[in-house]
Amino acid sequence: MAKDFATDPTCSMKFDVMLNRDGNVLQPGETIAGKKTVNFGGFKSDITIDEAINTENSSAIHNGVAGLMWLLSGSDENFDELSIKKTTTEVVEED
Repeated sequence: MAKDFATDPTCSMKFDVMLNRDGNVLQPGETIAGKKTVNFGGFKSDITIDEAINTENSSAIHNGVAGLMWLLSGSDENFDELSIKKTTTEVVEED
């Protein structure tokens, strides 16, 4: 049996989320009092930065990290876009 890399590998993304003074995810109008690093996995490996941060160039509204942050906190502007790190792991499959 031959082994090969999976055709649809996924990646994980690590980024910093802004926190308010109570230690909760920052909401619009609140002052930044700290940050926490969050890691999500299961993204398609070819996700672009535009898809991750939901810019006007995104292929759909609320993609990637921005969508997860919006679901968790109601805002997609409470994480540090410059802190995003993407890690892809190729999976070996047997034919």
